[in-house]
Order: sequence, then C-alpha cells, then structure tokens
Amino acid sequence: MNLKGKLNRMKGYIKTEETEERGRAVARPEKDHDASPGRHGDRWKELGFKPHWFEGEYSLVRRKSYPLDYRHGSRRFSELPELKKSWDQASGHPLDLSETDPESLLFFDTETTGLSSGAGTTIFLMGYSRIRGNEVEVIQHFLPGPAEEAAFFHGFLTDFNPDHSLVSYNGKAFDWPHVKSRHAFVRNEVPKLPLFGHFDLLHAARRLWKHELPSCRLSIVEEEKLGVRRVNETPGSLAPILYFEYLQHQDPAELEGIFRHHELDVLSLIVLYAELSSRLLVLEPSRPSEHYQMGRWFEQLKKDRHAENHYREALKDQASPESAVRLAGIMKKRKAFTESEELLLASLQIRRGGSALRAAAYTELAKLYEHQFKDLEKALDYAKRAVREVREGARAARTAGKKDPSLEKRAARLQQKLEKGAHRS
Repeated sequence: MNLKGKLNRMKGYIKTEETEERGRAVARPEKDHDASPGRHGDRWKELGFKPHWFEGEYSLVRRKSYPLDYRHGSRRFSELPELKKSWDQASGHPLDLSETDPESLLFFDTETTGLSSGAGTTIFLMGYSRIRGNEVEVIQHFLPGPAEEAAFFHGFLTDFNPDHSLVSYNGKAFDWPHVKSRHAFVRNEVPKLPLFGHFDLLHAARRLWKHELPSCRLSIVEEEKLGVRRVNETPGSLAPILYFEYLQHQDPAELEGIFRHHELDVLSLIVLYAELSSRLLVLEPSRPSEHYQMGRWFEQLKKDRHAENHYREALKDQASPESAVRLAGIMKKRKAFTESEELLLASLQIRRGGSALRAAAYTELAKLYEHQFKDLEKALDYAKRAVREVREGARAARTAGKKDPSLEKRAARLQQKLEKGAHRS
C-alpha cells in the first residue's frame, strides 16, 4: 500500500480520535470472507451488505433487484426501454435514447457529509439503479470509515463498463464533481474515472415545471409528477449527521433510513426519465405551459417540426398566446404567411398575454405587412401599436421600462416610406 497516498487521502475528513481508533481497528482484517467485519457484522448481513475487499481494506456493497414491470409511483420501470423506438423520431435531443441501450444507463446518486465541493466533504454512499434484462438492480457502495476510501472507489469503479452513461439529478453540478474531488485522493491506487456520457434530468425538470412547482427538488417532482409518496422516510438533509453518528458507534441501524432514501432516489430517476420522454415525444397529455416549454426547447435545438407539435398541442384550448407567437415564427420561415398572420392575431385575442408579448405580436405583424403583404399602412399601424404596448406596459409597472429603440425606428421608417410614396403620387 502506498503510505504517502493513504495519508494524503485522509486529509479533509472531520473525525474525532475515537473515530480514527475505530477506523484503524477494522481496516485490516486478516482474511477475505462474505461476512462483514466489526461488531455489527451480522446486522450488515441482515441489511444485505457484503464486503468488497481491496488490498486489506474493505467497503460494503448491497445489491437489490426489482422486477422490470414493478410499479414505482404512477409508472412501471419497463416503460423506459419501451420508449427507445419512439426516440428514433426525435433524435438529436439531449435526452435522446435512439442511439443508447437503456441497459447501459446508470441512474446515479450520492450521499455526502456536506454540500460544499471542498476536500472536507466526503462521499460515504454512492450507487445507482440499472436495467438488466427483466430486472432493475440497485447497487449501493458504502464507505465504512475514513481508512477505506480506496476500497470504496475500487468497488464502485470495477462494477460497470466504461461505455455506460450516467443519469442523475443535478449530478453534473454536484455529484460527479464530488466524485472527481474524492477520487483525486486515491487515483494512484484505483482505476481512472471513466469519461461518462451524462444525462442530467434536473435541467429538463426545470424547463417544464419551474414556473409551476414551488421547487424542482426531486422529492417535490416525485410527489407532484411521478405519483411517488414517501412515507416516514429519512430526509437526505440528515445524511451528514447520521453518518457522523455511525462513525462514533459503528451501528448500521443508524443509517438504514439513509440507505432507503438513496434507493428511492435512484429508482425515481428511471420513472422520471420515462415521464419526461413521454411528454417530450407527445405520447401523453401535458399542460399548455409544459408544451410551450418543450416547444421552445425543440426550437432552440432547431427541431422545428417537434416544436410545432408542442405549440399546436398548447393551442388546443386556446390558452397559450406565447405558443401562438412562437408557432407564427415557424410558419413564417416556411413561407406560410397567411397562417402566421392568423396565429399572431389569435394571440392578441387571448387576454392572458402581457404587454411584452402583444408588442412582439404587433411587431411581427408589422414585418409581415411590410415585407410579405406589401401593405405599408397596415404595417405602420401595427408598428405604432407595438410602441404603445411597450409604453402602456411600462406605465402599468410604474417604471421607465426597457426601451427598445428598434420599435420606434420601425414606425418612423414606415412613416417616411408612406410619405415618400404619397409625395411621388
């Protein structure tokens, strides 16, 4: 064992002398066996954990399986692989599964001793769920003490293939950077971190629901969108306290609730991916606001056909003036100028549209009448209405508002055009 490397990776742990004594007491068992070492080995076995041995150290690993047709909340795990073919029609989206084997996805999460990314924050539980044939397997890797970090990472890094991809919830910003930070302490002793592909579902959840839900925390998304009800569960916020309690007493019973919390997290990611996919692929009803956000997402990806599908769905109950304006832009690009005009006029009939949106609609109408319909009088009328909407919106908000010189310039330019035309005639 590289003594210098071992001492280096011990930096950053917050621990008492008693914790260190206990860590050393169990760090060097004499032989390998399935029974977990320590005073509570039988209890670990009851919880389903077995040791993973590496150069005289050990971590603890639990594997648990569910049938693929198991219902978690309102969905079954089997729905996600069934959606793969549907993604063929929407390839190129960040959540696209058309070129990905669902069995290569690791639905990943960690539990840590804090929220900072510094060396003092330790990952003590990391794992994932994954689809394997007719089952969903949950794998959890647990760090039993500060001295076992090499075994902890070795067990994790030898449990999958480099061509797997991660699916997480804020994992790009939180979980995986923490993994990189802690891996640096043992990188000379364990395999390299793979260059994972990574699907972060938090970004998608925020796009669809940030204006609807009080928060996009996974627990709220679970309850409001996935039908997952957690009863008497241990919140993740208690994970650091409970882990430090465990380090003092070495009693796994203190962490049983956290193991269950983590297990539910990685299972929920499977059905959340299915939920988001079904909505993005228009395979089930969504609210107009959700369709509008998904339409914008596809439009930003230059997938206008899919954006159009969502905008039209949002307009079915005439409740989305934003969708009407965005769809009008797509129709204009297709040279469907009459439909573009109709959509813009329809958006102005929906009372829910604010001054900024009405100004945008009037501006687009002014452009259509100037360049496509060659009617300068109507173009000027719409340009002036756009200017008035901006001013009235500013007055209503009791602010000077954000001035858009282009609107007044457009009106002035159209006025000059008309005057020149009248002068010539």
